[in-house]
Amino acid sequence: MKDTSIILIVDDEIVSRYTVEVLLESEGYQLIFAESGQEALLKAEQYMPDLMLLDVMMPDMDGFQVCQLLRANPRLAELPVVMVTALDDRESKLRGIEVGADDFMSKPFDRAELRARVRTITRLNRYRRLLETEEHLVYLANYDLLTRLPNRSLLIERLRQAISRANRHQQSLAILVMDLDGFQIINDSLGHEFGDQILSEMAVRLAEVVPQGTTVARLGSDEFALMYESRSLVNEVSNLIQNLLNVISKPIMIDAHDIVITASIGISVYPSDGEEALVLLKNANTAMSRAKLEGKNSYKFFTEEMNKLALERLILENHLRKALSRDELRLFYQPQIDLKSHRIIGVEALLRWQHPELGLVSPDRFIPVAEETSMIIAIGEWVLHTACAQCKQWQEQGLSPIRVAVNVSSRQFQNSDLFTTIENALSATQLKPHYLELEITESMLMEDDLTQKNSSFSMFSQLQKKGIHIAVDDFGTGYSSLSYLKRFPLNTLKIDRSFIKDVCSNADDAAITTAIIAMAHSLQLSVVAEGVEAEAQLDFLKQRHCEMAQGFLFSRAVPAHEIEQLLKKFNH
Repeated sequence: MKDTSIILIVDDEIVSRYTVEVLLESEGYQLIFAESGQEALLKAEQYMPDLMLLDVMMPDMDGFQVCQLLRANPRLAELPVVMVTALDDRESKLRGIEVGADDFMSKPFDRAELRARVRTITRLNRYRRLLETEEHLVYLANYDLLTRLPNRSLLIERLRQAISRANRHQQSLAILVMDLDGFQIINDSLGHEFGDQILSEMAVRLAEVVPQGTTVARLGSDEFALMYESRSLVNEVSNLIQNLLNVISKPIMIDAHDIVITASIGISVYPSDGEEALVLLKNANTAMSRAKLEGKNSYKFFTEEMNKLALERLILENHLRKALSRDELRLFYQPQIDLKSHRIIGVEALLRWQHPELGLVSPDRFIPVAEETSMIIAIGEWVLHTACAQCKQWQEQGLSPIRVAVNVSSRQFQNSDLFTTIENALSATQLKPHYLELEITESMLMEDDLTQKNSSFSMFSQLQKKGIHIAVDDFGTGYSSLSYLKRFPLNTLKIDRSFIKDVCSNADDAAITTAIIAMAHSLQLSVVAEGVEAEAQLDFLKQRHCEMAQGFLFSRAVPAHEIEQLLKKFNH
C-alpha cells in the first residue's frame, strides 16, 4: 500500500532535488520542493508536512538556521527534520542536534537507507498525530474551549461518581448552578467578543475562590455549575455562596469599560433533593430561576414548592407564546391629567392578558417571562402599533388630541430594529410623532455606553428630533443620576408611586418628591406624578408646581372605549 505522507524536500541544487524525487517517487509520497530556507519555512506553514529533508549547505539561510526557526514556531515545533549534508563531521552533527534535528543523512544517498528512514519517520509521525487528534477529540467532548472548564457532559459524569462516593460514606453533596444576571444585554450591546472576555474572567474567579477538589464547570452560555462534597454541607455552602457572590460582583475592566455583573445561584443537595445526577442538576437550575425572579444577585436552596412554581411558569410561558396569534392581549389606558387645566393631556398604555382559562393575567406575572424569553420584542411591536392606532382613532372621532405613552423595555432597545419598528407604527397609523411618548427606566440610561455608535443615546436623539417624547418612568427608585439626566435627550420625569403614597405623612417622601420636581424643572423637564389617589396628595403636588398626575383619583386603567367617555367628561 502506498504512503500518502507529505515530504518537504529543501535543497538549492536541482540535481539533489531530482535525485530524491527519483528515489522516492514509487513510494506514493506527496513531494513538495523548496529551493531556499525562506521558501522552506513558508511551505512548511502552508502544507504542514510529515517530514522535512533539509539540506545543510544553502546560500541565503543554512539548514541550521531553518531548523532553529522551525523549533521556535509552535505550529512546526514537532515537525520531524532529517538534515542532509555532504559533511560527515562530528561537529556538524552536534550542531544539528542542538538546533533540533531528528536525524542525519549523508550525500550521495543510499536508496535503501533513504526509503527505510523516510518510511520509519513518517509512520511514527502519523501515529503521533493520530494520538494527538484522539486526545483533542476527548478534550473537546469533555471541556469547554473558551473557559477550559469541564463541560456539562463531564460534570454529569463526575456528579454520578460523587453520588456513589457520598452514598458509600454517608456524606452530603451539593450542586450549585449559577447564571450571570443581565449577561444577554451585555452580549447584545457590546458584542460577543466582549462577552467572551467576561465569561473567561468569571471562570478564573470561580476557580480561585472554591475549595480544593470542587468541580467548576460551564454548562453553556453564561451558566456555570459547582459540585461540592462535604459532611457539614449547609453552613459551608452558605459561606461559599457568599464568597462567590462577592467575587463575581467585583468590577471587571475590559477595553476601558468598567463592568459590574452579578449572579443568581440555585442549590440542590444530595440526597434530600434527589438521588440522581440529572435530577439534582434540574432542581438546582429551578432554584436558580427562582433566585433570578426574586431580585437577582442572590441564592436559593431548592424546595418542592419550587418544582410546582417552575411547572406553572413553564405552562405560562407556553400559553404566552400563543397569546398574540390568539388575540388574547389587550391594552388598557390610564389618563394623565394637566393639574392647571384639569384636562386629560395623555394616556399611558398598559398591557393586559385576557386568557380564556387563566382569566386576566397580571403583567407582573407575564412581562418578566416575556423579557427573559425575548417574546417582549414581538409583544412590544404589537403594543406600539395598537396604541398608535388607538390614539389616531380617537382623533378621527373628533375627540381632543392627546399623547399616548408606551413602555419600552431594555430588551427592545437592544433590538437593532426598534427605530424602524417605531417609524413603521407611526407610518401605518398616520399618527404624528409628537403624539407618541416612549417610557424608559433609569437603569436603561445607566446601562448605556455613550461611546458606542448604536447607543440608546443616539437612538433617543433621533427619536426626539422626529418629535417623539421620551419619559423616564418610576424615577427615584433607581440610580437617580443627575449627570445622566443632563446628558440624555429627555422630556419628562415620572415620579414613582412609592413616594406619592405617603407624601403627606412622611417627611422623607415629601422632601424627595419636592427635590425631584425642582430638579426636573431646572433641567427643563416636565413632571408626572404616578399613583395619585387622594385630594391631599393632589394639593401637595399643585403647591410644588407639578405639571401632570395620574392615578385612581382620576381613573384606573380602563379599556379604550371608556377613555372616550372620560375625554368627553374632562375635555368638554
